Amino acid sequence: MPKSDFQQFNTSFSHRICDTLDITDDICRKCGYIEIISNYCALIDGCRSIMEYDDSVVKLNLGKSAVTIRGNNLSIKSLSMEQAMVEGFILCIEFSN
Repeated sequence: MPKSDFQQFNTSFSHRICDTLDITDDICRKCGYIEIISNYCALIDGCRSIMEYDDSVVKLNLGKSAVTIRGNNLSIKSLSMEQAMVEGFILCIEFSN
């Protein structure tokens, strides 16, 4: 196997995608990435677990930090291995260690 093929398997999949798409390494780090659509939907990548959940507060563990979403009628619409989608009326988003 050529040396370049070995390098391909030694780098993470997300890092190879960042290189291919020519985007910054910030996205490749193991940290949270949050995309907010208006004040009704938040897509959180890097979610490790749910720390708190009710209709006014959703707190998610992002590894070295946590994110708390506060609002009204909040619900987790989808949850996968490392991603959560929170919908409802979002009032604020807080970050903590």
